[in-house]
Amino acid sequence: MGRQSRGGPDGRRRGVESRLHEPAPRRRARTGAFARLIGSFDDIRIPNRAGLYGVAALFAATGAFGAVAGDHLGDVRRSVFVAADYVTAKAGFGIQSVVITGHREVGESDVLRALEIGDATSLLTFNAHWARKRLSDIAWVKSATVQKLFPGTLRIDLVEREPYALWQLTGIVSLIDRDGEVIGELADERFASLPLVVGAGANKRAGELMALVAPHPSVATRLRAAVRVADRRWNLMLDNGVEIRLPEKNADAALTELDTLTAKQGLMARDIVLIDLRLADRVVVRLSDQAAMQRKAAMKSKGTSRQRKGQDT
Repeated sequence: MGRQSRGGPDGRRRGVESRLHEPAPRRRARTGAFARLIGSFDDIRIPNRAGLYGVAALFAATGAFGAVAGDHLGDVRRSVFVAADYVTAKAGFGIQSVVITGHREVGESDVLRALEIGDATSLLTFNAHWARKRLSDIAWVKSATVQKLFPGTLRIDLVEREPYALWQLTGIVSLIDRDGEVIGELADERFASLPLVVGAGANKRAGELMALVAPHPSVATRLRAAVRVADRRWNLMLDNGVEIRLPEKNADAALTELDTLTAKQGLMARDIVLIDLRLADRVVVRLSDQAAMQRKAAMKSKGTSRQRKGQDT
């Protein structure tokens, strides 16, 4: 209800104030704006199958959340990759041919098996970096280059390890390359004549050993095996049964001295089993048992002859 004011001096009534109805025009304005907003929705048209797409999106979001929560992202990625690989292969990007070069010991089947190439392998999704890593896991492969030649050719260039020596450790003989890397256990008689190094660390020092003995033909041509002692020095085994013990330091000078003794005194031609070069001021030689017995007998005979000669005198 309104409140009526008192009359003024002129006896007339003043205007009526109505605080309750004062906000009415403002509320009507707000109501009109809301109606216009609702009415504007009439102009929006929802696409067909919007509900179906919405449900699909909801399921996709739910599946993604489940994959993250259940730590199954790896499985999801693999599934997506397999699907993409199959689809692109069938779309004309499948690997139709594989060209392999530089292989002698590695078989083509070994390469295809390592790269898991099948009838539905796509060149488009094929990972060349992964392929190089898989190929390097093959024992004979030193390095590999992988090229994708579209639309359907995969080119693989291999560099194989070259057998350099044999390495024996704990009774197992392995084929190694110049760097001492193991190629595999000895299984082919073609490589049985390679030099043999024995002991821990001997594989990494094989190249160093060959460079050491190469200038000394009397040893290099007869070398059958070399034993690494405490990964510090070598004992050389020759094909005539002679063992040569090299010093830890100045091994080349010791072999040079052996060359001199061989040239002057025919040391390597004698019936000996051991030549010890570890001492800087002398060479120690051990005769074979038979040679030692013969020498002992000769010395005894020589002593007897001298005794008789003294008696006759």
